[in-house]
Amino acid sequence: MRPFLETLAVHLIESLGRELGNSCLILPNRRAGLFLQRHLAAHSRQVIWEPNIYTISEFIDEASSLQVPDPVELQFILYDLYRDCVDQPDSFDEFYYWGEMMLKDFDDLDKYRVNADMLFKNIMDLKELEEPLAGLEEDQIRLIRQFWAGFHQGSSSPEKEKFIALWKLLPLLYRRLKKTLTGWGLGTQGMQYREIVERIENGELDWKGDSQVIIVGFNALNNCEKRIFSWFQARGARFFWDYDIWYVEDDIREAGRFLRQNLAQFPESTKLEPFSGLDGQKLIRILELPTDVLQAKAVHKILDFEVDADHRECTDTAVVLCDENLLMPVIMSLPTQFKEINVTMGYPMTHAPVFSFTDQLITLQNNIRRCGDGSDQFYHKDVTSILSHPCMGWMVNGSKSLLLQEIADRNMMFVNENFFRGELERKIFRRMEEGPGLLDYFRQIYQHLLDMQKDRDDMMHRDLDREFIFQVLIQLNKLEELVRPRPELSREILIRLFRKILATLRVPFEGEPLSGLQIMGILETRLLDFRHVILLSMNEEIMPRSHPGHSFIPYALRAGYRMPVREEMEAIYAYYFYRLIQRAEKVDLLFNSRSEGVRSGEMSRYLTQLIYKSGIPVIRPGLEVRAQELPTLSVNHTEEVDAVLKQYLDGSEEGRYLSPSAINTYIDCPLKFYLRYIAGIGEPDEVKEEVDAVGFGTVVHDSISQLYNEILQKGKKIITAQELKSLLDSGKPGDVLEKAFTEYHFKGDRHARIEGRNIIIFRVMLKYLKKILEIDLRTAPFQLVSAEKKYKRTITVEAGREVNRILLGGKIDRVDRMGDHLRVIDYKTGNARQGFSGVEGLFDAALRSRNAAAMQVLFYAWMVSAQHPGDRIMPGLYIMRELYGQDFDPRLTMGSKSGAVPIDAFSILEEEFVIHLKELIARMFDPGIPFTQTGNEDHCRHCDFARICNRVSVE
Repeated sequence: MRPFLETLAVHLIESLGRELGNSCLILPNRRAGLFLQRHLAAHSRQVIWEPNIYTISEFIDEASSLQVPDPVELQFILYDLYRDCVDQPDSFDEFYYWGEMMLKDFDDLDKYRVNADMLFKNIMDLKELEEPLAGLEEDQIRLIRQFWAGFHQGSSSPEKEKFIALWKLLPLLYRRLKKTLTGWGLGTQGMQYREIVERIENGELDWKGDSQVIIVGFNALNNCEKRIFSWFQARGARFFWDYDIWYVEDDIREAGRFLRQNLAQFPESTKLEPFSGLDGQKLIRILELPTDVLQAKAVHKILDFEVDADHRECTDTAVVLCDENLLMPVIMSLPTQFKEINVTMGYPMTHAPVFSFTDQLITLQNNIRRCGDGSDQFYHKDVTSILSHPCMGWMVNGSKSLLLQEIADRNMMFVNENFFRGELERKIFRRMEEGPGLLDYFRQIYQHLLDMQKDRDDMMHRDLDREFIFQVLIQLNKLEELVRPRPELSREILIRLFRKILATLRVPFEGEPLSGLQIMGILETRLLDFRHVILLSMNEEIMPRSHPGHSFIPYALRAGYRMPVREEMEAIYAYYFYRLIQRAEKVDLLFNSRSEGVRSGEMSRYLTQLIYKSGIPVIRPGLEVRAQELPTLSVNHTEEVDAVLKQYLDGSEEGRYLSPSAINTYIDCPLKFYLRYIAGIGEPDEVKEEVDAVGFGTVVHDSISQLYNEILQKGKKIITAQELKSLLDSGKPGDVLEKAFTEYHFKGDRHARIEGRNIIIFRVMLKYLKKILEIDLRTAPFQLVSAEKKYKRTITVEAGREVNRILLGGKIDRVDRMGDHLRVIDYKTGNARQGFSGVEGLFDAALRSRNAAAMQVLFYAWMVSAQHPGDRIMPGLYIMRELYGQDFDPRLTMGSKSGAVPIDAFSILEEEFVIHLKELIARMFDPGIPFTQTGNEDHCRHCDFARICNRVSVE
């Protein structure tokens, strides 16, 4: 079907001919004017002047003597007036949101020519509404009477008093704002409208007196527009309306609500066509999709499948985003064959990297703290977020990765400002000043980032990022001009204001508007027709918009004074939808069926209407889901793997040894052993704010070792009860623990201090440390043989066809001699137990209750037995939670709970233990046995490699 604008162009050429250049057309939007110009050029058979084409906003700007000020400047003007009107004004930051609402309400008052004195009057006597001067109709009086009658019912309340106070303030601010702005030659758009109407009423308006005015394609008109159009009508203006008789001739259909009024008040001078496209044949598909991303992917499929090679330009195809947040997902999902696309909507600054970077700079400054030496420190998460941000990715010297690595290596919870050396880092990691210095802080950073763009190779992203940064700098300069005469504004207010300004900013895309695939919002579709229309997010809460916007004026009063309310907004969106599809041959309507948060997943009422009208089925594109069991992962021996294993052979250059932790890891999961000890994949380097379980044990172990080694260094080989009592009575345990804590957790940083939850952890550590000394005090005297000492021992195993001597080793927490026993003690600060069923069970990975702690201390006992042959070696565990029992006994126990027997000598278990140990190591080194994923998924719950192995639980 022929587009409406093309039909109009043909008619204008035929009816006006060469006089077309002396005409003025007023349209709802700029894009409609561009398309009309194209049609005029295509159908004109002679050289003629094109008409003057105005949008309604451009006409208002030209006809009015008032200039619209910057929105932020307008807020400041209103705030200054507000401060003069109240005794205890809110801060500007608190007022900003309310100010936006006030300005919107004042704008509506002017556009709809409402008597402000009448609206804001607290009507106690409802008879006042019936006075002749009120000029209200019966239905208006009924609505207003309804509101005030309900309001004054019952007793007074604080809420009612606040409303009355606000109701008295609003007209005062409205009058003062109009007076102030008019005196400066400024005004809101509503004031511009009202000023033009007043000049019409006074006979003072003279606009393009000799021109033929043609008004095209409007829908909902405010009262000022109706008066202005009436003025044009009296001077011979011609009107053309874009509609379908399906919704105009049926009073029930809300899409034609305003068109029926317009056709009655401003009849068409010439009926272009009796159009009834909605009753004609067209291909309409409704697609239900479970996510927004799938909507974007569906656009790719529709375009790639539907459009053949001869229509790759797709100028007659429009992708309409009812939810503009889908802009980037849709652009990134378009088929690569489309060389040209035209985006009519601006890109929201909130989606740009510089916006999130600004947020992170603000967070950085909010969390800054001062050191004792006067320097500033920054929270590590803020520093890491900034250094890892895409904006910092433009740094070409690689310094940021070095900084991040050093912060992690030194576990720097707070990073001192002197840590940074680069020019950009020094500009970022400093304390921003108050007032203008704050804006200068941002300006220096973004100017530096702008200068860095010239060295980038990716031209498309470079130009886009450069435009974003440039817009930020423009807004900074504007804000600086506005706040210069207001030095009282705090840093917090300026930061919030700057962020709000950026949040409302949209960066326009550059392109050829008349060629390529058209991507637009629903408002940009007015007067435009396309052969193929794809609408996304056709959900009830989005299409139509469910939220009419906040207002100080109650609903009943807005309706009573003919100001826009929710029902009118719904009628407007109904017109947008049906007008868009009325000439289309093919329509794809997509909606998100997922219920999430405030979204119900309900399809738009317009889709329901189409289903009811035409019986259109809902298409639910199938997603093939196959449930299959994941195969067990395994890694075979290779030359590289065996080369690493050979490093554990006795006499190798590397001198590596298998620790009991490595043995336990292999028992639990051979694949985990491979990943950690063969592939060398460790935990990610990151700052740990609190001491973790491993660190807890390490600090406590180091502290005990330090305390006992200091006794040994005095030449005393026997730890006596007196020595232990002196330690407990002194502050030595706390001092040693604090030093060990600082060395381990803060890497010796002199600026660091124990704070937050680490204070609690430290106190628990100290409590455990003293408890160990108290337990030892009960059994003193004893001889300390070693503390935190490494022991090594070789074992010979036959793996495959080779016989290898494997080096085993580990650091033993403590070996002491008590009576005729040589005790091998392992400290356990976490979950552990002393009992186990039998030696075989210690090597059984399938056993859920396998005691890894017992296996470890028996391993230690076996190593110690080589250096102390003939001694009666007793393995034991100091489990922190068990230390508080009345009869604490560190010995291991073997057997069932009722028949558990304490182990006084390792020798009774040694032969069986060594057999199982050899079998295990032989499997580890056997080239024919792969490193296989464990079948016991309990081991995967807290494993660092669970994601790599696809063992992440779904809860």
